[in-house]
Amino acid sequence: MTKPPPTKTTRPPTRRWHQADQEQRRELITQTALKLLHQKGLPAVTMRAVAGKLGVGAMTLYTYIDGQQGLHREMVRQGFEKLNSGCAENSTLGTAEGWRGGARAYLRFAMENPNLYRLMFDHFMSDDDKDLLHGGFQHLFDRVKSRLSCEGYEGDNLDRESRSRAGRFWIALHGLATLATAGRLVVLEGGLDELIDDLLKHVAPDRA
Repeated sequence: MTKPPPTKTTRPPTRRWHQADQEQRRELITQTALKLLHQKGLPAVTMRAVAGKLGVGAMTLYTYIDGQQGLHREMVRQGFEKLNSGCAENSTLGTAEGWRGGARAYLRFAMENPNLYRLMFDHFMSDDDKDLLHGGFQHLFDRVKSRLSCEGYEGDNLDRESRSRAGRFWIALHGLATLATAGRLVVLEGGLDELIDDLLKHVAPDRA
């Protein structure tokens, strides 16, 4: 007599999911997605895959996250929060190191989180999501503005000069980060700190 195929069982929800409130479940979903992103890349981050890790049905996630696009937005939001926090914590403004601390933190984030960094900057961003990008740049703009204010800039000139210098600094740093995460810096035959220092000679916001 042929035995029937074994019944496929569904993984039960994790204890953390059971014990979490609504906001905590949103955080669990995002953290699970970020872990998948880090380990396997963006194609592996699907609602079904995240739900499977949490032991719930894929449709359950829609109670907390607005689909795949909403999941991407939450990952990008946390990416900018982590990036901005790291740059602020490691800032060396007011010391002989100048802007090196923030620059190194930026590069370190990109190299430690290459898949997340690419999601933040290389993928399509809807108009509704561009507040995340503006918010990220605002942190840099405010730090540059504070520095230039101490140098005597004021009024419209302060805003214009701050935006110009912050833009040059970010564009150059993003280019370096993009090359670093893609493994393309080997052609320059220099250590990362050396490359950062050389870059800052030309685009550091505290230079005239």
